[in-house]
Amino acid sequence: MATGQTVNLPVRNFLYTIDQIAFLLEVEEKTVKISYLHFEGRSTGVCPRDRMSARNISPKGVKPEWRILDIHFVRWMRLKGFKIYERGYVK
Repeated sequence: MATGQTVNLPVRNFLYTIDQIAFLLEVEEKTVKISYLHFEGRSTGVCPRDRMSARNISPKGVKPEWRILDIHFVRWMRLKGFKIYERGYVK
């Protein structure tokens, strides 16, 4: 491989916390919980298109620790009209 060629690397998944999403969207955590999230295993039915799917990553019997996968966050932002700029290569 010659120097200067583009190399596509696999994208790493990132799990956002509810407070990180609230900070990025400049809203309160309560607003994110009530209006933007579907809690897997707690909310009823299938996750609506206009909500992000949140998963509990803590073991059974421990206080829930909810995380939102970056692809769900990006999909939701695009649906709401946000412009997303991604970089997935190294030069």
